[in-house]
Formats: sequence, C-alpha cells, structure tokens
Amino acid sequence: MAQTQYDGSKVIQLSPKTNELLEIDRQYSAGGIYPLPVFIKSGQGSILKDADDREIIDFICMLSATNLGQCHPELTKAVITSMQTITLTNIATKVGDWAEFTRDMCQRFGYDKMVGMVSGTEGADAAIKFARKWGIKVKGINHNEVLVLGCSDNYHGVSSGIWPIMNDMGQKTDYGVSNENLRNTNPITGGLLRYGCLEDFEQVLAATHERVAAVIMECIHGKKRTVDEEINFAIGVRQLCKKYHVLFIADEVRMGSGKSGKFLCSDWMGPENKPDMVIMGKSITGGAYPASYVFGHNEVMDLIGGYESVATFGMAPAAIAATRATLRIIDDENLVARAAWIGEVWKEETASWSFPWLDYVTNRGADLGLYVKRSDNPRIITRKLGMICLHKGILTYPDGDRVRLGVALNIPEPELRRGIAILHEALSELNDYEEVETGPAMKGTVPDM
Repeated sequence: MAQTQYDGSKVIQLSPKTNELLEIDRQYSAGGIYPLPVFIKSGQGSILKDADDREIIDFICMLSATNLGQCHPELTKAVITSMQTITLTNIATKVGDWAEFTRDMCQRFGYDKMVGMVSGTEGADAAIKFARKWGIKVKGINHNEVLVLGCSDNYHGVSSGIWPIMNDMGQKTDYGVSNENLRNTNPITGGLLRYGCLEDFEQVLAATHERVAAVIMECIHGKKRTVDEEINFAIGVRQLCKKYHVLFIADEVRMGSGKSGKFLCSDWMGPENKPDMVIMGKSITGGAYPASYVFGHNEVMDLIGGYESVATFGMAPAAIAATRATLRIIDDENLVARAAWIGEVWKEETASWSFPWLDYVTNRGADLGLYVKRSDNPRIITRKLGMICLHKGILTYPDGDRVRLGVALNIPEPELRRGIAILHEALSELNDYEEVETGPAMKGTVPDM
C-alpha cells in the first residue's frame, strides 16, 4: 500500500506478510534475478494472487513462459492425465509417444529431425554443440579453432557451456567461465557484435568465416524502436551465413510459440531465410512442464552420436502431452492472430502517451515494451514505475531502461485494457512517489530471459 508523507510524496510500503517472506528468502535463497518484491501464490488465466490474496493482472507471463495464462483447463488436464498414466519414461527405453511426436513436430515446422531437452539453456547449449560438430566434420574446421558467434544483448542461459556467448556479466572474472571459441565479440578486434548492427557481422564473417560454424541469435528481440529494424537485421545476418557457409541458429525460446504474431519469430524473415536450426522452449508447453526442442536438417542432426545428446527428462511423457495440448490450444483459439490483435490494441492505447520520463513504447505482437529516457541510472525510474504498477495491480518486470511487458495470448480484453490503463496512471503519477531501492549493481548489460 502507499502512504502520503508530510511533504506530499507517496511511499509504497510492503505488507507484513511480504516482508516476512522477503526476510526468509534473504536468509535461505541464493541466486535468481532481481524481481519485484511480491510472492505469487496462485493464478487463473491472467489474474494472479499474492501472499495477501490480492489480485494482480499478469503483464509479464512469467518471462514469456505462460503464453496461455495460468491453469488453462485443457493444458492442465493433459498434463494431469499424462502424470496419472505414467510418471516418466526416458532414455532407458523407447518413450511411448516420442516417435509419432517427433514426426508430427518435424512435419509441422519443416525440419528433418529434432532433439528433446529440458530447459531453453540446455536447448541452446545442445544446438551450439551440434553446430560445432558440423563445423569440424562437414566444413572441415580444425577442432581447436571452430567458432560459434552470438550477438550482444541476447539471452541463451547461464550454464557454464553457454554463458561465454553472452554479454559480460562477470562470468569470466568471477567464475572462471570462458571459451574463446564461443563468443559475441569479434575474435580479431574484441569488439562487441552488436544486436542490430549488420556491419559488425559483415566485418567478422569476412575475416573469420573459414573458422565459423554457426551464428546464434534471437531473430526478434524487442529492443529496437521498430520490428522492421530487427527483421531486416536478422535477414541480413542470415544472408551472410548463406554466403559464407555458416549455420544460422534461431533461438525462439522467448519469442516463439505465437507471441510475435507468427508462430516463430523467424517466420517474419520469409521461407527463403528459414534458419538451419531452431530452438524452442518456455511457452512451447504453455509453461506447464519444462521442455525444449532443437530442430535441424539431416546434414547436422545425423552427426549426433550415442551419449552425445542425453537428458533424463528430455522426452518425458508429460512434456509431450503439454506440447501437444499447447499447440492444439494455439490452433483452436487462433492465438497467433490474437497476438497480432493484442499488439494493435497496445498501439491504439499508447499512441498519445507523452510523459517527461517516457522515451517510447513498442511491441512485437503480445510482447510489449516501455522505454524511459536515458539517465545516469534508468533502473531507478523503471523499478519505481514497476513498484507503482504492482501497487496498483499489475505485474511487470523492470529491465534497465525498459519496463518489460507481455500478456497471455488469450488475456480477456477488459483485463488487457485495464492493465494498459494502470500503466498510463502509473506514468502520470511517477513524480508523486519517492525513489525505491534498486537492488545490487549488475555487471555489464543483462540481456532478457
């Protein structure tokens, strides 16, 4: 709740229950990111309930994992039925539904073979591993020199195997995690391969293409003012990969599964620019069971040998059930088109917004973004805005100079418009509130999850 002080400013106070849970969390929990101080206990559709049983509209979708909202009845039924049928079958045997499932998925997405993993991080790590083997066995790169290049501000996970390809977050100096052959910098100049800057990739591939097995990137990231900038950049990188005989890997973990207004964000690039490999995760199961999938063509996928791609839960029956149910719901409820409609509502509602701190608003279908003007510490502004929004009843995620937003593809229209109205209200009252704590300093630039 908010209290008014003697000087007229407002300060947001957390409930005794939330403070109690925060203290327990500080004492016993390690790691994670830096979310807003709220403990979500339950949810239905796009309505969440916190530890105080207060209703909050979900405007973050658990960082893109719950594109169908919470507890979709068909999705939960499918997972429960699967779990009541069998707990787990895995690599110890042939998983009952896996063969037909792979056939159906490969035919749907236009690839020859697929591999099942668990998290998006594992999926990205596996795709890079497969690409490196292709570079050695097919392209003929020396195994000590084979390169896989990433892109600035992209997120692929923070396991030791994939972390080196991301922006500097202290992984090398604090953890000793580095890999000179897995990077998002130019190996000759050391310069960052900037997202949206095609010239960086023209330069690095012209100079090092004989060593490069693959480029991995999120084809649409949401951090440019317009989607056209991102699509044109992704197409340009893809065409460079074709020119230099380099694999192009699309990480669709965050922006796939219909969120952008097409099922895969790489679909915006056109069939002539189809990626060589695709990684799906997060909302491919509606968030109901952890699963990720790597798709590719035989030239790469047939190189994978025994014990080279292994995950205990990678072919779990519940994951298959959740994925099938999610795809069926997306198709039956026409949610890819609805994501595009959500984007149009967002543009309509925000077109006239003008506030001192606001730089611009943008969207990619149902993935929404609100950017503040550059300052010495934009995190102070975005976190305060996120706290005000939370106080008023919507959950967002402050992310540097942006408040990251995203809604379920099936969010009811009244809840969508109410959430946008709360955002407008919070922006108009931003100067009425005291500054809020911003949390520990972050090293480098932290990309999206």
